[in-house]
Parts: sequence; C-alpha cells; structure tokens
Amino acid sequence: MIRAFVDRIETTEDGALLAVLLIRRAEGDYLQWLCPLEGLPPGTREGDWLRVEFAPDAETRAQMRSEIESLLQELQDE
Repeated sequence: MIRAFVDRIETTEDGALLAVLLIRRAEGDYLQWLCPLEGLPPGTREGDWLRVEFAPDAETRAQMRSEIESLLQELQDE
C-alpha cells in the first residue's frame, strides 16, 4: 500500500480538476502524481491523505488482448 498526500487541486485550461498528489520515495524525495479529481474519493480536498492500492484487472486485460488480436487479424487479412 502507498500513502499519498493531496498537496493541491488545480484547474486545467479546459476546466478539468487535477489533484497533485505527493508520494514519499525517500527522505526529502517525493514523486508528484497528477490525478483527475473525479477518480478520487468524493470530498477529497487539499491536505487529505489517501491510501493507494493497485490490483490486477484481469477483465480489462482480457478485453484489451482480444481487441489487439482482432486488429492484428484484420491487418493480416488485408
């Protein structure tokens, strides 16, 4: 599990809201991660701490693999 600090929330030129997350890599060394605010829990604000967990997504992987295989087949048939 990774902990991320919501440093600030910025508005892009097209009006989208981005959260600037800081993830500590080592003492005084932070990774800055831009994340669409809509992808974070509702009510996320500057100064919040978040737990970030990654999990495999077998369903999406299988779907993408199928799409790629279909595209390759189309190219080979041309």
